[in-house]
Amino acid sequence: MMSKSWILGALGVAIAIGCNAKPAERKGERGRTIAKANVATFDPDEAVNFDLNAYGSDRPDQYAIEQAFNGAFGALDQCVFDEKERRGSDAQLPGSLKLAIKLNPKEAHPFAVNAELDDGLGDKLKDCLREATAAVNYPTYDGPPVVVNFELELDPGYE
Repeated sequence: MMSKSWILGALGVAIAIGCNAKPAERKGERGRTIAKANVATFDPDEAVNFDLNAYGSDRPDQYAIEQAFNGAFGALDQCVFDEKERRGSDAQLPGSLKLAIKLNPKEAHPFAVNAELDDGLGDKLKDCLREATAAVNYPTYDGPPVVVNFELELDPGYE
């Protein structure tokens, strides 16, 4: 004779299969959804006031920063793909992306990221691009915070 718990378990599986339910996602497998970017922006024209005793005099290695930024390309591409999906069109998104990244010398993630897009490209896309840029592990150094700039074609397309 079958136990009551076994019958209930089998019934639950049958219902899940019948309803075409997806299995529970494991940690880290959730798709990227960004309601509002969690990374700060900054005023590029703001005067920089920092404690001269808190920082050394080093500058970050430009090549190391570029190599770190290259790690964001997959996530940036995903942001573009998600925007195309929201629009319901596979048409190439126009324009360029300008990023200003305020590096945090003591930690791998930046203090803030600014993004500029052409008009007509929404805030969801901009927030996604900022998040993708901020998620990169940039090199640390013994010096003051600096701003690095990148400009690239938003949706270069493919052949």
